[in-house]
Amino acid sequence: MRTLFLVITLSFLLFSCSKHDDDSNQTLETIPVSQVDMPTKFAKDSITEIPLSYIRPTVCHSFYDFYYYRDGNTRTVAIITLNQNTGNCPVSQTTYTIPLKFKPIALGTYHFKFWIGTDSQGVDQYAEYDAVVNH
Repeated sequence: MRTLFLVITLSFLLFSCSKHDDDSNQTLETIPVSQVDMPTKFAKDSITEIPLSYIRPTVCHSFYDFYYYRDGNTRTVAIITLNQNTGNCPVSQTTYTIPLKFKPIALGTYHFKFWIGTDSQGVDQYAEYDAVVNH
């Protein structure tokens, strides 16, 4: 029985892996948040959507996920896009809005830092907001 299981497992491993990487032209890129419609108050244990806008650099970029980092009551957020890198990617400059769902689990003040890019020296810049969870 063990031998059969081992043979089946090994065959899946050998035949399920492709030697060709079809996703080699895809990359994840962090892009700046261009606008935030930030509420000033939240309710504990309730989901609130925070609309974030970003500018899609080319038609080959699409929303993938949020960069979301928690440190105490501070939240650092950026947009992650998937770039298809097909070689023919015209500039888009189209603005898209995507909701960030936030559910505070404690009362108090939360500090949000939305990444808006870097300055001329390469230092990260943030749009910062405080929001109170008071009920």
